[in-house]
Amino acid sequence: MTGTAGCGTGLGADAKVPTVEVSRQASFTRRVTAEGYLEAVEATPVTAPVDSEMAMKIAWIAEDGASIEAGEVVVRFDPEEMQRQLQDSQGDLASALLSMQKERDAGRSAGSKRDQSAAQAQREIEAATAFEPEDNGVLSRNELLDSQIDIELAEAKSKHAHAVKRVERSVSNSRVELLEISRRQAQNEVQRAQEALAHLEVEAPHAGIWVLERDWQGQTRGLGDTVWPGQKLAELPLVANMQAALFVLEADAGDLEPGLKAELVIEAHPDTTYKATVARVDALAQPRHAEVPVQYFGVTLEFEATDAQTMKVGQRVRATIFIEQQDVLVVPRQAVFEREGHFFVHRAVGPTSGSSFEEAEVELGPSSAGRVVITKGLEDHDRIALRDPNKRADELIGERDADSPGAAPE
Repeated sequence: MTGTAGCGTGLGADAKVPTVEVSRQASFTRRVTAEGYLEAVEATPVTAPVDSEMAMKIAWIAEDGASIEAGEVVVRFDPEEMQRQLQDSQGDLASALLSMQKERDAGRSAGSKRDQSAAQAQREIEAATAFEPEDNGVLSRNELLDSQIDIELAEAKSKHAHAVKRVERSVSNSRVELLEISRRQAQNEVQRAQEALAHLEVEAPHAGIWVLERDWQGQTRGLGDTVWPGQKLAELPLVANMQAALFVLEADAGDLEPGLKAELVIEAHPDTTYKATVARVDALAQPRHAEVPVQYFGVTLEFEATDAQTMKVGQRVRATIFIEQQDVLVVPRQAVFEREGHFFVHRAVGPTSGSSFEEAEVELGPSSAGRVVITKGLEDHDRIALRDPNKRADELIGERDADSPGAAPE
């Protein structure tokens, strides 16, 4: 209900100030618009072969949006790098086997030499023992000592030969074990290269529309790109059930939640409007482009029914989401003023509910094109001014004319 009220002596500048009575509304609907694209609810991912276990370079890939039959080859990989890897690995394997054989031969040769040294020392012990003098009274003391020293020296040589043989055998076995590790590594590399060469082609698991995977910059994989085992390359959507992926500005997504109603228009068919419902809202806002800091929430819409004849994967869409709030105070937008970051309205006071006005600071909620929700600062049935009561109507008209294009300077 709108009327006029006189101003108090301290605030009023005009005898007639239009006012409006604030009242709660049973329903306040706000519209949020967003853009996005159509996608399939379910899709079969196509990945690089997991069994290859090595990076692969794309030599050919089916064109984005192509119609694919079941079993059709959709990706081919360049075998050059894998063949080079196979040759290098086979060379490493042969080298490891040769080194192992060489180390075993060297160990056997060293063991044979130590056995010969031990046998020679044993013969020296036997000879010294056989010719050891029995009569100590015949030979001099020095000759007796020399004979004893020869026996002890031969025994020490024999012990040393056996000890060195054990040490050298242990070292040789350790070297062979290290070479065995290198051999197994080379064998694994050969096996990986052979498996990669056996998976140079990827076939479509079923018929469908070929949709290439896009990175965060919107780029798809192409010729010469390197991919890793299990990396997603594309997908084959099941187009019988479609949904819409939207990007909603962070500032507009505060009240979005699953279950809200929406309407959607496909840009290629602007005359048809489709009913939809919010199915999911992302928990974190992200930028759509790395160089643009604007944040968006991802929102998914599900349709009441999929129009298979019209809806295609990747089509651009424009949607309107309806956010409805119950039992809220709503005022005209022009009745709210701002000063130094604070919002206020001119509330009528006095026995006649409009004889004078006072500034009442308010907190704002959601808004539409011409109305705004007041969450704090006003009560039901308060009356507020629709314009600044401290200025005359002709002053407001003058300010409006001055703000308009082509107005003369004051």
